[in-house]
Parts: sequence; structure tokens; C-alpha cells
Amino acid sequence: MDDWLEPKARAVAAGIAMLAGGALFGQIAVDMIEKDRGPFQAFGALFGFFTIWSNGIVALVAGWCGLIGRARGLAHPALLAAATVFILVVGGVYNTLLAGLNQPPTLLRALIDHVFHIATPILWPLWWLTLRPRRRLGWRQLWAVLPVPLLYCLWSLWRGGVTGKYVYFFIDVSLLGWSQVILNIAGFAALFALLMAAAIGWDRRGPARTS
Repeated sequence: MDDWLEPKARAVAAGIAMLAGGALFGQIAVDMIEKDRGPFQAFGALFGFFTIWSNGIVALVAGWCGLIGRARGLAHPALLAAATVFILVVGGVYNTLLAGLNQPPTLLRALIDHVFHIATPILWPLWWLTLRPRRRLGWRQLWAVLPVPLLYCLWSLWRGGVTGKYVYFFIDVSLLGWSQVILNIAGFAALFALLMAAAIGWDRRGPARTS
């Protein structure tokens, strides 16, 4: 089965990779300057946010698409769909629940925040809807969306236990207790699985794309 991406798909993916990757490096640089942090310290502080994980994954996957140009490796169809689900969750949760609580103090931070929560969550799903190789997914690939959010939850629980600070309230063991946090994580995983199932169902519609 042909897995080469079309030139337009490669070019647009490369642009998305540069946008998301540029925002990530910009955020690290701003934190280094404004908060007097070293690069590893700045990255470590940002690594606690699922927004950073998702934008980083999109940057890597989109960059692979642009550079390599084949739906293999980091651009495997299951990973393309999973990255789409990750960034959709980020955009959806932020813009429905958190946007009013976030007030970036500078224009630069506001622009970076816009890329993380609006631009990438719109552009990458649009790329996936219109430019991906089609009819490449099967139901056995549903699991591909689960390792990242579950690993993120484990990381956040460990970090919260060490520092006493939890980035998101739904995994705050000190506030909710273990039983509720476990239920919340199960619901979190179910959301990703549901969206991945929707992506697989959508992908299996219509004829395969040919290059």
C-alpha cells in the first residue's frame, strides 16, 4: 500500500511543525529570561503540562511528515490520529473551561499561548482531515491513543507527590483522594479512546487516497 505523502501534505505539515516547535522553544526561552532558569529547569517546569506534551508530539509527528514524507515511523497512521486526538483534547478543554482563567502578562506570551491552545488544535486536525493518507486505520489500533495520556498521569502523580503541587485538579490526590483520582484517570482515558474510535470510524469512510 502506497504510504508516500503528497507534496502539499508535506509542506503544510512542515509549517505546522515549525509553528508548534517554535512556540515550544519560545516558551522555554521566555521562561529562561523572565524567571532566570536554565534550559533544563525551564523545560522541566513546562513538562508538567499536557499542553506541552501534545504540542511537542504534534511538532515531532508533523516534522517527520514534512521531512521524511511517508506514513511510517512517527507518521504511522495510528500516530497521526493519536496526535490529532491529543491536540483536540487540549484545544477543547482549554477553550471551554480554562481560557477565562489564563491571562498572559505579555504580548509574546499571549501569542505563544494562542499557538498552543488555538492555532495548533485547529491546524493539525484540519491537516489530518484533509491531507492524511486515508483508510489506513483499523479498530485494533484503538490502543495507540492510550499510552501517552496514561504515562502523563503517572508522571503527574509522581511529580505531585514529590513537590506537593498538581498541575490539574483532577489528579490532585491531596484534594480528591486516590479513589476519585483513579476514577478521573479512567474517565480521562475513556475520552481519548472515544475520540480515537471516532477518528478510526471517520478514516474508514469512503475510498482510499491515492498519491
